[in-house]
Amino acid sequence: MLAVEPRPVDRRLLLVLGVGVLVVALVLGGLAVVDRLRGGASSPTRLASGVVTALDHEDLGALARLVEPSERAALARLGSSLAQRLVDLDLPQAVGGGRAGDDARPLDGLDLTLTGASPRVESEGGGVAVVGLGDLVVRVRSDPARAHGLLRTWLARERVSEPEVESYGVGDLPGLGRRTGLVAVERGGRWYVSVLATLLGPAVPAGSPTAVEALEPTPAPDPQAAVESTLRALLDPQARRDAVPLARTLDASGSDVVQLWAGRLALSGPDRSSPQVSGLLTTPGPSEGGRTVVRVGALRLGTSLDLAGPCATVGRRTSCLRPTPYRYAGGAGTLGALELLGHDGAFSLTAVQDGDGWRTSLPESVADAVLGYARGLSRAQVLMVLNAERSDVPSGVLDPDVVRDVTFTDGGYALLTLRVTRAGLYRVVPSPAAANRAIVYAPDGQPGLQPFFPNDSVYRLQPGDHTLLVWADDAFSATLRTGVPYVQPVGVRAIR
Repeated sequence: MLAVEPRPVDRRLLLVLGVGVLVVALVLGGLAVVDRLRGGASSPTRLASGVVTALDHEDLGALARLVEPSERAALARLGSSLAQRLVDLDLPQAVGGGRAGDDARPLDGLDLTLTGASPRVESEGGGVAVVGLGDLVVRVRSDPARAHGLLRTWLARERVSEPEVESYGVGDLPGLGRRTGLVAVERGGRWYVSVLATLLGPAVPAGSPTAVEALEPTPAPDPQAAVESTLRALLDPQARRDAVPLARTLDASGSDVVQLWAGRLALSGPDRSSPQVSGLLTTPGPSEGGRTVVRVGALRLGTSLDLAGPCATVGRRTSCLRPTPYRYAGGAGTLGALELLGHDGAFSLTAVQDGDGWRTSLPESVADAVLGYARGLSRAQVLMVLNAERSDVPSGVLDPDVVRDVTFTDGGYALLTLRVTRAGLYRVVPSPAAANRAIVYAPDGQPGLQPFFPNDSVYRLQPGDHTLLVWADDAFSATLRTGVPYVQPVGVRAIR
């Protein structure tokens, strides 16, 4: 029996989603065939035991067959596409680039040991069950030197440079979704783990009344009609207390997640003065097989929401999708969240075709959102986010006492070879904004000697080829919208 216990939204959503999608994509992305066997398990507890055993033995094939079929297909596509994107970016090996060996496995560099699991069904209803994992303890050993590909990139993002061993109780995991258990769903008499419901579902107390049921879908004649039905149902004031019409427009996985969250939607009775959706305009995007991206070109909800092209106005605040999710300020690169809702200049959802028509797919929409997000990042931007811009290749040579205009990367930095012929003190010329965002590395790769105090712009340098890393002034951030190359004067002067 299932019901939802309302609780505050955790701001770590993107982090947990990113970790979950990355791990599952790593597992599924390298598998050529994942659906020849029926998969699943005969009961929710057997399913949970199978997941724990597969992780403990790092049996990727067994784990893949336990994932809900539609989510499995979306995650397999996501994993292989992200891996290819990593190849296309041609990152340095230290952060996941380079070709892995023929005998390499996706989880090389990550060893898992799971103990203490005692699965039991805490709540069940409508073909959905929450399975607690008891006193499960996960021991994680990470070794960046053995890792490659997506995992090596992730470890670089987490600033893991040496082998680490950590143990986590299941209750220590981030407080979002079913952090102490798994959400199992029934499909065709077999039970599978729903990755989306496990990661994104709310807390579900034990012994609660049912809140999830197997619904007859409401298919649409084409992809645009499917997405439009979903949007109208989502923004209908009636959804506050009855999420069934919205759930019927979604695929089975999305329907389960929406119903699990129905308790959060039922915050108050219907507001009779709430405006209706108007001016809804959609266009078809890329299509492959029975999957089509649908772009939302316009949508209005009274005076509370006005979406037009890449911009959405909520109240008096307008936010617009950018060509890239990359953000830059103060010499640091970060990632925005808005671009997860759309790409290629439009907010979008993905519809899939089944035997009866088209429905909006939550797994495929999430996969396309993450892929669009990743494709919006360039090599230099990824290096900045990973704090690995030093590993890039210098773009030119700079001689002391020569200040010249330098074109910066689209990550907001410039990396140059500084050719020193005479030992002495040298000062990095301040930027036009009088900022001191630069560092000189000695020929051995170590930061140059700063004889006065750290973060000073003066270095004591010996003859040789040094490396100068300069970060742009904040004026650079405007070029992320325009695409115009950023140029800034750079120089190093001998002072003694």
